[in-house]
Amino acid sequence: MDSHVGSGKVITAPLITEDGRPIKDPLVLLEATADKDTSEVAPSTSINGNEIDESAERITDKQIIEWKLTLHQIGLDVLRTDRTMVFYENKENLSKLWDILAVYAWIDKDVGYCQGMSDLCSPMIVLLKDEADAFWCFEKLMRRLRGNFKCTDQSVGVSNQLQHLASIIQVLDPKLHDHLETLGGGDYLFAFRMFMVLFRREVSFGDSLYL
Repeated sequence: MDSHVGSGKVITAPLITEDGRPIKDPLVLLEATADKDTSEVAPSTSINGNEIDESAERITDKQIIEWKLTLHQIGLDVLRTDRTMVFYENKENLSKLWDILAVYAWIDKDVGYCQGMSDLCSPMIVLLKDEADAFWCFEKLMRRLRGNFKCTDQSVGVSNQLQHLASIIQVLDPKLHDHLETLGGGDYLFAFRMFMVLFRREVSFGDSLYL
C-alpha cells in the first residue's frame, strides 16, 4: 500500500512511470532540498516533464505499477466530484474520498478504478462520518455494480441493461425507438452513464440518496 493513502493528501500527479520508476513528489522534493545544498540532493532524471527518483527502488510487480498509475487519475476525478458542494471545500473530506477509492482499487484488482466510482462513493462520505464505515458501504455497493465497470473491446459493462432499455422502448414507444434508430442512437449508448452510476449525474445530490 502506498504511503500517500491515509496521509490526508489527494494525489493528482503521477507517482510512477509505466516501467515502474518512482516519480518524485514535488512536496517531498521541496522539503528535502529546503535546507540543503543542491549538491546533496539525490540524482534524478526528467522524463516527459516528470522527475524520476533515482534513489528509490524500481518496482517490478505489474499489479502494483498498474495500481499506482491509477492513483493520480483518482485524484483528478475526486476534485471534479460534487465540486459545488460546501462539504468538499474541506480538503479532509476530499482525502477521505480519495483514500476509499484508492484502497478499493487495490483490493479489487480485477476491476480496479474506473471513472464514475467517485460519484457512487461520494454520498457515503457525506452521510457517514467514519471513513471505514463509508468504505465498507461502498465495497458492498460495488459487489452489485462492479459488472457495470467491466468493459472489453467487444462490449461495455452495462450492455445488457442497454439492450433491455431498447427492448422496453421498442414496445412502449415504437415511434421513439424508430426515431432513435434513424438518428443512429439505436444502441442507446446515450444512457451508458445513467446506468453505470445509477443516475447520479442526472438528478440532484439529495434525490440521488433515494436511488
